[in-house]
Amino acid sequence: MSNTLQCHSSSIDDNECPLTDAEVSTLCQEFTSIANIDIDFAMNLLKDNQWNLERAVSAYFDSAICESLNSSNMPSSLSIANQYQNSSVNMNSESMTTGTKRFKLMSWNIDGLDEYAAEIRTRGVIDVIKKEEPDAVFLQEVVPPTVNFIQNSLPEYQFYAGNTQGYFVVILTRRDMFSVHGSEVVRYPGTNMNRNLLIVHARYKNSINIDLMTSHHESCAQPVSSHQRVEQLLLCFKRMKDAPLDRVVLFGGDLNMRENELQKAGHIPTGMCDLWIETGKPEECAYTWDMKMNTNKDFSSSVSPPRARFDRLYFRPSNRPDLKFQPINFELKGLEKISSVQRFCSDHWAIQASFEV
Repeated sequence: MSNTLQCHSSSIDDNECPLTDAEVSTLCQEFTSIANIDIDFAMNLLKDNQWNLERAVSAYFDSAICESLNSSNMPSSLSIANQYQNSSVNMNSESMTTGTKRFKLMSWNIDGLDEYAAEIRTRGVIDVIKKEEPDAVFLQEVVPPTVNFIQNSLPEYQFYAGNTQGYFVVILTRRDMFSVHGSEVVRYPGTNMNRNLLIVHARYKNSINIDLMTSHHESCAQPVSSHQRVEQLLLCFKRMKDAPLDRVVLFGGDLNMRENELQKAGHIPTGMCDLWIETGKPEECAYTWDMKMNTNKDFSSSVSPPRARFDRLYFRPSNRPDLKFQPINFELKGLEKISSVQRFCSDHWAIQASFEV
């Protein structure tokens, strides 16, 4: 054991650290090999996270990702490479029942801030959307160089953006399914990352009034960011609740959600539901940011790579007794690597909910 470890471990009383010096040394060495940080920093982070390596690693990379978001230089141009090979799309969704009409909503953080193979990965996102043909799409972490390409590649969708600079959220609606009456951008009062809520007010198949809402809530594990996520979630829930009762309301995105933050927000309001829970909590959809399965971020040295359900979809039904809009399925998409670059489209999986209408 190094002198540094001996010094630190001798100052930790038995009530504060239940581990032996050897166990502390092993944890610190594994942490430093994963994160490439010095041993003092590793020990402090482990101590702050009750000596839980997985939580300490998640906290460190939350902070690292936050710094990356704040300092990232956006690519100035996007040229689509011919080397892209179509990735196969997960085809495990249940078959369409004869005569059954379905509404599909997809939400996806497409990791636009990752410049590696950005044009190829964006092409992959577009191919998944074309394959699935969702009626509406929520996108997060879209960057300016991809905007024209997404619009040109998906002419069947109307495009609404929450911003035009930095990175931002987007809503896509199928032109042949929706008539859109308006859109609005609601800035979060306390955000430190220029986050907002994008809302599209529309009518589906000329018969169902629907509000589509997406957001990318504050990133990072720090208390100030956690507090902002709670405030942002409360604002979104209020907008869902305050919508006219005859309207269907769908809200979701990369909410960076931790379960204790949902508790602080008072849980899901009455009359609304989390679509993953509502459809039976399918086990294969339990993690939407899954570094055990997704290799776009390197956690290969970690015994317990971080996994989280950051991405969520919420539903408030209409009060119209004649309206059928019933959630029936929840699934993950974007699960296949793009063969030419051996990367997934994003470090997040896409989430997709289906409704019987």
